[in-house]
Amino acid sequence: MSYLVLARKYRPRSFDEVIGQEVVTRLLRGALAEGRIGHAYLFSGPRGTGKTTLARILAKCLNCAEGPTPDPCGACDRCQAAEKGTEVDIIELDAASHTGVDTIRELRDEATYAPMRARHKVYIIDEVHMLSKGAFNALLKTLEEPPPHVVFLFATTEPHKVLDTILSRCQVLRLEPLPEEKISARLAEVFRQEGVEPGEGVVEELARSARGGMRDALSSADKLLALAGNEPTLQDLERLAGDGGVRGLDALLSAVEAGETATMLEGLADLGGSEAEVVSGLLERVRHGTVLLHCGEKTPLVPGSPEEKRVALEFAKRLGAERIELWLQELLRSRERMRLFPGQERVVLEVTLLDLCREPTTLLLGELTRRLEELEGRLGPGAAQEAAPVAPAGSRRSSPAPEPTPEPRAAARSEPARPAPSSDLPAGPELWQKLLAQLEGTHGSLAECLRNRGQLDGDVLAVRPVEEKEHKLLADRRNQAAIRRAFSQLVGRELEVRLEGSVPPPEKGEAPPARKSAPRADGFTQEVADLFGGVVEEPQ
Repeated sequence: MSYLVLARKYRPRSFDEVIGQEVVTRLLRGALAEGRIGHAYLFSGPRGTGKTTLARILAKCLNCAEGPTPDPCGACDRCQAAEKGTEVDIIELDAASHTGVDTIRELRDEATYAPMRARHKVYIIDEVHMLSKGAFNALLKTLEEPPPHVVFLFATTEPHKVLDTILSRCQVLRLEPLPEEKISARLAEVFRQEGVEPGEGVVEELARSARGGMRDALSSADKLLALAGNEPTLQDLERLAGDGGVRGLDALLSAVEAGETATMLEGLADLGGSEAEVVSGLLERVRHGTVLLHCGEKTPLVPGSPEEKRVALEFAKRLGAERIELWLQELLRSRERMRLFPGQERVVLEVTLLDLCREPTTLLLGELTRRLEELEGRLGPGAAQEAAPVAPAGSRRSSPAPEPTPEPRAAARSEPARPAPSSDLPAGPELWQKLLAQLEGTHGSLAECLRNRGQLDGDVLAVRPVEEKEHKLLADRRNQAAIRRAFSQLVGRELEVRLEGSVPPPEKGEAPPARKSAPRADGFTQEVADLFGGVVEEPQ
């Protein structure tokens, strides 16, 4: 007789033998006991959590000679045939290899016929998300109103890929990853029945590495027994995993934390398992540290001994909350990138870990704000004004556009008043003539227009244009900026330019100029414009 692997030999044959899925088993037992049996169920959950096993148990419960019953006898012909896989009225289909619409059409036609020997004709479709859209659509009508003797049982690890029209016609039962303590207890029972005497920590490490899947734990146990016989130790398990299993992952994380790239790459090469398994292991270790950092060592959300939790918490504290959360994000992204670049998984993982080895080169916004506030406090308002010729947030919004040489801006409201100009600065008619002379060198037409239409009164320049071209010349924001800049260079104060009068009417035969509405800017855009001395203009 050929060897039967542990995962098949110890597969549950009744609801009582199923571990870790109490909610689902209780629901199914209640449905069978009360006669509330649905025509379609969809079992979803990670691999190795019992989806197909529960579907087979439910099919046996439906067809037992004493049923439908939540506790099949296991002795009748229907139960025996179901356990051996020879029941003709229980049809199992692998959707991964039967994705086409033709297969579903045949299934739909066969479903109309009554079962040959059993009470119900049960269709078990594994990995149902692999069906094509056409196959799903071909199944819709039959799934919604099947013959009374037909029950559909679907299983999938990716329910989000199943059409909503299919999900809405099924009772969806979600299976959870199994807790490590329940996997450990089941492994210990299996080892006892097999006459195996594992060393200290072997069962717990097998349960941890299974990551919630009982089948994975039993498959690893099979490999371990083949390697080490009936008395396996942790050293044997480490040899099976490559360079140390958990110890190898911890050493790899330590090298990344210290920025030792050579040690990290060598340690990664020595680790056993696929790149996806390595990433999953690293994610688990980093996630444990993150949860412990936020919830403390006594949290039940992280499995392991108090010593393991202490080590993980110390690791998380050394990294800090921001950096360890960044590690989580990068490891998650690397797992997604591996799917996009098949055959390059090792390169993706190496690049990710090399990037994590570097010290963070960016600052959080809160830290950056704090540093800027400290710098501003040391410089003081006057020093900040001289260091940066840009307007603070409290300046006027009708500011001109910036020129290549930034113009002086109004001080912030919190800045103390400027001292009065000294007696040697020009004032009155002398200031007016100096302002016109300074503008004549670069803006001759503007200076001429101001000479004829302008009047300076202190820090206010009132201009009353007569002709339309004068109005255009003086209304130009850049020209106004040039006037203010020249005035500031002379006396160190800001000038207010007032344009008085209305736009002259156009001459006969000319169309009136198009009136542009004032640009509307949101608060943030206007603040940016004020900060950098700019204006918000409408697109041409």
